[in-house]
Amino acid sequence: MHIRKPLAAGIALTMLATLGLSGCGEQKSETNADGKPVVKITLIKRSTQIEAKEMNLTKDLEAACDCEIKWEEILDTQWAQQASTVLASGDVGDITIWGYNADNFAQYNYWEDLSDDLDQMPNVKEYFDTIPEAKMFGSDLEGHIWQVPSDYGNASGAKWSSGQNLMINKQWLEKLGLEVPKTWDDLTKVLTAFKNDDPNGNGEADEVPMLINQLGTAGFGWWSPFLLLNGTGQNTQFTTGSGSQGIYVKDGKVGNWMLSDNFRKVIEYYHSLIEAGLMPADVLTRDASLNTADISSDGKTAKVGLIYGWNTGNFGDLKDEYESIEVPAAPGVSYEQTTWEAEMQDIYNGAAVKAGLDDAHKTAALKIIDKFLDPDISMESYYGDLGKYIENKGDGVYNVIKFQDDLSTFGLADRGLTWVRENMSVTGDQDKVLAEKDGTVYKNQQSHIGEKDLIPMYTRLSSEDNTTVSNNNSTIWNYALPLISTWIQDGGLTDDAWNTYIDTLKKSGIEDNIALWQKAYDDTMKASES
Repeated sequence: MHIRKPLAAGIALTMLATLGLSGCGEQKSETNADGKPVVKITLIKRSTQIEAKEMNLTKDLEAACDCEIKWEEILDTQWAQQASTVLASGDVGDITIWGYNADNFAQYNYWEDLSDDLDQMPNVKEYFDTIPEAKMFGSDLEGHIWQVPSDYGNASGAKWSSGQNLMINKQWLEKLGLEVPKTWDDLTKVLTAFKNDDPNGNGEADEVPMLINQLGTAGFGWWSPFLLLNGTGQNTQFTTGSGSQGIYVKDGKVGNWMLSDNFRKVIEYYHSLIEAGLMPADVLTRDASLNTADISSDGKTAKVGLIYGWNTGNFGDLKDEYESIEVPAAPGVSYEQTTWEAEMQDIYNGAAVKAGLDDAHKTAALKIIDKFLDPDISMESYYGDLGKYIENKGDGVYNVIKFQDDLSTFGLADRGLTWVRENMSVTGDQDKVLAEKDGTVYKNQQSHIGEKDLIPMYTRLSSEDNTTVSNNNSTIWNYALPLISTWIQDGGLTDDAWNTYIDTLKKSGIEDNIALWQKAYDDTMKASES
């Protein structure tokens, strides 16, 4: 199982005031004993991924750049703590892969504008010409290119899936003679049966009918409990930076569902489930490792009935017991009003180059990035050594020989740099198979999304507007997220409490944020049409 998270959801950074460019002018950079440039690549990765220095990838990249590569490999769990310190100091790597997002590029001036370097990177130039959305993802509205993103494209299950799935134990349904829930009332009845009727058959009351993920501290991430909003007719976009803030668009008009009655309904419904013992009482505060342990159980006897996640591979050896289901409709909401997260173009954070490198190091850095986008090297980066873990079968077809051992991958997966062209395909990737199977469940509900009901993933705030929104959000998150968690777990959401909450959000600048995102949406739509 390899799980992809967008950077906006994967990194929570404390935004500091914009700092001046620490690297103005050429900087003296390291060379090795042979006088070749030493290029430092900072790679943000998961603990389950192989070290890049152990891969043939390093030798292939060094041959292309005629340089030596030094990897600084930082676990994403550590990076979440270190990133703000690095941004404050300006001590960024010569190349950083996965570490920074559009907010960082808007706030800080540490990175090279690659817009006038494309002629030195033919693969990148071809990539941007072929996939204009990738160029827009890596750019700001002024045309500066701050990063070369990854696009797993035609080989990715995410191309047929939003990566957001609501998954239920179908064997439990069958054993208890239950149908897939179509409404919230149905869902409550199903979860009650999961709790009371021993669906796993072990004679113990050890079933956990439903689990939801913690809210976090800086917005709403992937697999958010508030995916249930789609059952109220409110479309969500948790895979985007705007959507993680509660921002949505309907018929071209931007709003924030944190202010909506639909949002309140979801909070109150979840509390009713906790009151009925259908979710753990501490579901939003207990250690996330407990959820992981419950979901995978012992690999033989399932414990959990329903979760949000990447795909049914989340359940490990129990995956065949589960299936993705459409989101049930809230009371008073017709099926035609329900919706679901849209399929996503699988473009995600990639590589940025430090500003102010001397000519030799900058040239080497550009060659490294360009080589990453070579078809064979992209596959090697993602899956592991070519010929050992991934093979080129010819005619653009690659076959995965072995992706992982237990949960440890032989490649960098989505934490490297990859472009899979339209004439390329991958066989043998079980994760892709599962993503496609799970994703197709939502085709009908996704079709309910209107033409002007989606904010493009590459929508960007200006530097000044980003600072305003970030500052407002710091106040909003500090106030709202603990309160929402308390309402879900402990109750107390009265009319007076809700009115106070709405007033406080407005005083904290949430309406200003909506106006600035409206401006960014309008500007992006104009740029897309030009």
